[in-house]
Amino acid sequence: MKEAYSYLLIVAASMIWGTMGILGKLAFEYGIHPVTLIALRLLISSLTILVPIIALRRKSFQIRKRDVSLFLVFGIFAVAFQRITYFYAVDLTTATIAAILFYTYPIFVTIYAASVLKEKVTFSTIAAIILTFVGVALVVKIYETTWLNATFFGIVSGMLSSAFFALYFLTAKKLRSHYTNWTLMFYGDGIGAAFLTPIIFSTFPEIASFPGQLWLLILAIAWFPSLLAYSIYSYAIKHVESSKGSILSVIEPLSAVILSTAILGEDFEQLQIIGVALALTGVIVLFYKPKLKN
Repeated sequence: MKEAYSYLLIVAASMIWGTMGILGKLAFEYGIHPVTLIALRLLISSLTILVPIIALRRKSFQIRKRDVSLFLVFGIFAVAFQRITYFYAVDLTTATIAAILFYTYPIFVTIYAASVLKEKVTFSTIAAIILTFVGVALVVKIYETTWLNATFFGIVSGMLSSAFFALYFLTAKKLRSHYTNWTLMFYGDGIGAAFLTPIIFSTFPEIASFPGQLWLLILAIAWFPSLLAYSIYSYAIKHVESSKGSILSVIEPLSAVILSTAILGEDFEQLQIIGVALALTGVIVLFYKPKLKN
């Protein structure tokens, strides 16, 4: 029952993540810088979770000295830099393209597993990598020439976001074997917020003049696709098989596509739709393991 419940949580987290690009795009219309948005997002998220920890889970503050460096890597790179690169991708491309680029992260997990963990790379793994990259190429309209100058940095940001999330996935999986979800979320977002504190101080006059509508978007981003979705996801990955959990998570880019079309009015060409199908098929093939017949 706990495993089945965790699969449902991954589905829920993935659907909530689907709102990330939409909310970010709406926030950018007010002129907020992506890094400023990330800094505020992490600060609000870490301060929010601090309250229940003080009231209910003070033991969650305790971490082993030998894990301090791992938490620093987790907070700075897997949390802060991952969020920054993702929002740059959203700002410089589209919410849907950013989501698809982000969802190539299983490729980086596979590369790590093959090079570091010495896991065998099968034909299905190679096929999945090819399918995913071809799909991504179609989604970003590689068949056109204008995207090279217009969105190159956005595409790079999207791929870096994917790589950093692979780091998040691997590090969170390791830390969750020793620490509660409360500890993981507090130190991850807290360290990320502390790392980006200079951004908040340097842009404080601008932040103080933000309109109420923008603050509502910032709070929504901090509480829902950030704190809520990542809390659900990091809790669930401890109790499920990584491959099945990753397959269920393809709901996130599907959700992003639907929301981008409905809310932002983004249009998808036929080749882009094929690209989405290929990218998602690649993710599925990457983790699919057929059942052996008796």
